[in-house]
Amino acid sequence: MTGNADEASMSRRRLLRAGSATAVAAAGLATGTGTGAAQYDGWLEDVENYDGTHDYRGQGEVTVEVGAGDTGLLFGPAAILIDPGTTVVWEWTGQGGAHNVVADDGAFDSGETVSEEGYTFEYTFEDASEGDVFNYLCVPHEAVNMKGSVAIGSVDDDLVSPGDGGGGEGDGSDDGDGGGDGNESTTGGGGRELSSSDVGALALGLGVAGSLLVPLFYAAHRKAEKNR
Repeated sequence: MTGNADEASMSRRRLLRAGSATAVAAAGLATGTGTGAAQYDGWLEDVENYDGTHDYRGQGEVTVEVGAGDTGLLFGPAAILIDPGTTVVWEWTGQGGAHNVVADDGAFDSGETVSEEGYTFEYTFEDASEGDVFNYLCVPHEAVNMKGSVAIGSVDDDLVSPGDGGGGEGDGSDDGDGGGDGNESTTGGGGRELSSSDVGALALGLGVAGSLLVPLFYAAHRKAEKNR
């Protein structure tokens, strides 16, 4: 790439950053309320879905959503921990408008913003060392804290297992064995799990019983009043 091309790319990035606050205000978007960990130097402060660092060590490839959350203005998960040499694939959800993925230190850059669902950008952290942290953002949505972090090898943070349900990794069941039927359940005093349909039936039965008892109670009350 020539020097002129580099200058043009930097100018375009500056224009995107300068105009992001105005664009966000016009769209009426709100920032998140999360709290960033100290080791990220406040980078993840106010990132709504930051809940600790998701531990993907031992995996050769990890996928991060671009346009996660209800607003489509998040990376999911916001913070990940990987081994040196792991490839991270950022995959666009098609939500929240056009996004890009740009490392704060220039280590990687997906280029122009994209809104297409299924679009991917990947980067292999082959030259990274244990303890390195790569902070990144979506340039046009920096003002609403669309940011993420990739930690290498180790990190001083609360670790979240992919199996804990964070970052869209859960299987959707409540009993943890992948065989759930979609009904929420609660455990009774005898250890038997009650499904939501069981609870609904119990509530209906109590309601019917109550409707039958109220007239009897009222009649007994009136009879007692007359006998006074």
